[in-house]
Amino acid sequence: MKKLLLLCFGLFLLAAARVQAAPATVTFTSERGVPFTLRFDGRPLTRGGVRQVYIDRLVAGTHTAEFLIPTANGRAISYRTRVFLDPGLETSFVLLTRPGRAPELRKVAAVPLRGVYGPATPGGYYGNAPGGYEPGGYDPGGPGYGNGGYHNGGQPGGYGYTRQMAPQDVDALRAAVRRQAFDNEKLPLLQQALSETTIQADDLVVLMKELSFESSRLDLAKFGAARVADRQNLYRLNEGFTFSATAREFQQYLAQPQR
Repeated sequence: MKKLLLLCFGLFLLAAARVQAAPATVTFTSERGVPFTLRFDGRPLTRGGVRQVYIDRLVAGTHTAEFLIPTANGRAISYRTRVFLDPGLETSFVLLTRPGRAPELRKVAAVPLRGVYGPATPGGYYGNAPGGYEPGGYDPGGPGYGNGGYHNGGQPGGYGYTRQMAPQDVDALRAAVRRQAFDNEKLPLLQQALSETTIQADDLVVLMKELSFESSRLDLAKFGAARVADRQNLYRLNEGFTFSATAREFQQYLAQPQR
């Protein structure tokens, strides 16, 4: 009995250690495209205004986020809050900046991280600047932060991508897909194009509808879900399916931890 109790206790400690070691990821997006600057846990992460910031490989738990938001009269509002990040999840927040109301940070989604991940580090980030994607990252002088772009701390399975697919890129990809006759030619082309970029949820729905068969659309949705930039809109991928049963299968896939 004593050995059994020791074994159970050891397994419990092992499970707890694994949960604690699992990294967390967070995305902050401006609701109406209002640019902001961000200090995260006291570290400046942005240079100039951005519309979206993505930080990966964070230690799970409570963190501090401080936003500096410009106003019409030339002044800036400072808004500081705390966020809790669950281990093994990518959490998405939307920054609400509505006229006549105080800023608010609202949690909109938390989905399992996909791929193999290493130990949590202070994290890398990318941002979308008012003029488009901002590849030149800011190095605040700490380990794990990007210097000249996204940096994943040398760990496998990082969640940063070099750029977001622009509308003209989506149109060009659709044209290329339409030149293929069958789904077994279209799907690999789409997956290859998405492998090194992020994409808006609505644009992924458009690409899903270029496929003829429901099973192919599901395969593309599963492949592309981890590459959707506006994570709070993952639910919109359901619009790319013809049958509700496929949408339910996709939601079940999202709910399962992916390794």
